[in-house]
Amino acid sequence: MPRAATAPPWRAWQFREGEICSYRGGVPLSDRGFRYGQHVFESIAIRHGAALLVADHLSLLSLSARLQGIPCPRSLLAKLRSFFKSVPLADGMLRIYLTAGPGAPGSRITMPGCYLTWEPATFPSAAAIEKGFTLTMIPKAFPGEAWGIKKGNYMPHLEAFDVAREAAAQEGIVCDQRGKILSCAMGNLLVWFPGSDPKKAPILCTPHTSVECVRTGAVLTWVRRQVVVVERELRPDDLRHARALAVTNSRLGVMPVSILDGWKLPDVSLSRTLAHAYLREML
Repeated sequence: MPRAATAPPWRAWQFREGEICSYRGGVPLSDRGFRYGQHVFESIAIRHGAALLVADHLSLLSLSARLQGIPCPRSLLAKLRSFFKSVPLADGMLRIYLTAGPGAPGSRITMPGCYLTWEPATFPSAAAIEKGFTLTMIPKAFPGEAWGIKKGNYMPHLEAFDVAREAAAQEGIVCDQRGKILSCAMGNLLVWFPGSDPKKAPILCTPHTSVECVRTGAVLTWVRRQVVVVERELRPDDLRHARALAVTNSRLGVMPVSILDGWKLPDVSLSRTLAHAYLREML
């Protein structure tokens, strides 16, 4: 595991001439990632000098790029894997941006750009995990198509997040126009429901994910490797029967939810147990 290094408040690199080099500054104004927001990205947590869930993040970057028609060469993915093994990074968030590069709107993408940034970040403390998040249902409906794909137009996610903060919540649950739950504003949603047999463990669920709709995040992918996660259609009224909730994303890991719109979740221990399991494996 690479050792953490003292680092400035911001670092950046770019993929240039087949290598990942120090950033010289200035995304070209001709780049469609800048001009039209035509790019995809991944956010990777750096903890104790190690990049977490790299293989999952690169797989998701490749998938998002394919869905947006942006080439993601194997040579680039190999260089990124090598970068994470060889470059010492302090705790923070590293983001990979893959852009459409120069060209007219709708023209073939032949020279994609790739940029990396690192910045310091705070991660949930043991006390924060014990306390849990406060969630709210976002009243506005959002289009479900491609929700969750990390691309240039991320404004709907930011808008939903702002609404949650205005409601004095730390996250918000987002629904589409048909009233189906998509995810949280900035992460995936986990829901524990009681099973038909009270003697058996609760059933862990998440809203339906697919390439056309909500994308599975890297932490949710990790959760799937630990326990069975059932995909099902969820609506706000269904959450009244939930035993526990959690939000997952790269910075939070698995964050238990203690309160949803003033209602205390019955069994926060379920989400706390998963949160601590994540920390034990990652750290």
